[in-house]
Amino acid sequence: MDVQALNNISYGLYVLTAAENGKLNGCIINTLSQVTNAPLRVSVTVNKSNLTCEMIKRTGVFNVSILDVNADFSVFRHFGFASGRDTDKFADREYRLSENGLPYLDKNTCAYVSCKTADIVDLGTHLMFIADVTAAEKLSDSSPMTYAYYHANVKPKPTAEKSADSGERWVCNICGYIYEGHLPDDFICPLCKHGAADFSRIDDGGADASAETAVPEKWVCSVCGYVYEGELPKDFVCPICGVGADQFKPL
Repeated sequence: MDVQALNNISYGLYVLTAAENGKLNGCIINTLSQVTNAPLRVSVTVNKSNLTCEMIKRTGVFNVSILDVNADFSVFRHFGFASGRDTDKFADREYRLSENGLPYLDKNTCAYVSCKTADIVDLGTHLMFIADVTAAEKLSDSSPMTYAYYHANVKPKPTAEKSADSGERWVCNICGYIYEGHLPDDFICPLCKHGAADFSRIDDGGADASAETAVPEKWVCSVCGYVYEGELPKDFVCPICGVGADQFKPL
């Protein structure tokens, strides 16, 4: 079976938001679909490890902001790479509250919908929320952001940054960004904002430059760039975008 055929399915990109006990949270998803017209229902699928997923499961309500092509990478980095467990996603972010009291983004967003959960389907690694649309508003005439547009025009390509000493190469285990030279202890990845602790040293062949120890094999997610070290389990699920091991390639 050619799983690459699934890459031709058209996906959008959205910010899924929830609120619980005064805490606002949100994450990036690509699985909003209208499933029926009467009643007007949609479905969203979210990784169980996301705090947003847990909040929706408990509260039964959520909003979806439909991002448009004007959204820059900072939106995806903020809502996609950071965890709401240790980050206030809305502390320095402009937003509005809909009638259900939940946040939605009013910039770089062409529309939003408010939803109330009608059913939950357990898909193993993810939960699918089937929900009634309780409110919806078109915010602009801008075209919605598609997954293909994001990868072609928004997501930065992993490129090597060089320091004065180019004898070392380091790869970010989170997004695949490559740094050449001695990696400073306080270095911050310019793409996903993770620190030096999340970098692994490589040489031109993709292995540890040390002659004494070999770095475990590395696998990169072909969807979001996440890098996994070691033997990749067949049932592994990407912690960033939720795809399976079949979407990983050797680094």
